[in-house]
Amino acid sequence: MTREQYLGQLWDLLAPVPEKQRKEWMYDYEEHFRVSAELGRSEEAAAAELGDPRMIAKEMLLNYRVDQADRKSGSITLVSRAVFAAVSLGFFNLIFVLGPFIGMIGVLIALWAAAVGVALSSLAVMYEGLFGSAFTSVQASFIALALIGLGMLLGAGVHWLTRAFAKLTLQYLKFNSKVIRVKKG
Repeated sequence: MTREQYLGQLWDLLAPVPEKQRKEWMYDYEEHFRVSAELGRSEEAAAAELGDPRMIAKEMLLNYRVDQADRKSGSITLVSRAVFAAVSLGFFNLIFVLGPFIGMIGVLIALWAAAVGVALSSLAVMYEGLFGSAFTSVQASFIALALIGLGMLLGAGVHWLTRAFAKLTLQYLKFNSKVIRVKKG
């Protein structure tokens, strides 16, 4: 692969990254080709020395996504993008990253639904207190307030759990990317 082919492919594969960041990264690869040419190596040898541009782009995207999520305090959307970037690196990550991640997202969604459900059940209690015979309106008011409070407490707990899960996932992805770099080097 020639210098132009290699750099062009790497540039295209890094399209999700802002242009300024891509230019900074590409400078290092252009410099590698320049130094190799000064040492008398062919462009093909320099490209082979760097490795497959697809794998390099996947690793760079993983690091970019992890850093991006880390800067935004573990936003679950950005953490999800980092997880999918990690999954693209191989079968191991498909099993040990994506599987548990999807399972935990399912649990978190269920917990959020439970918190909202408890809070909204206060409406049914109020309806029963006003139009039914199970509660008086005063009893229904107190039960509804208790349910709203419980729903808010559950929501706060699930919010904390969601943030903790995002931070733990980011820590694991950082560890995972370090292991990948050590394995390569």
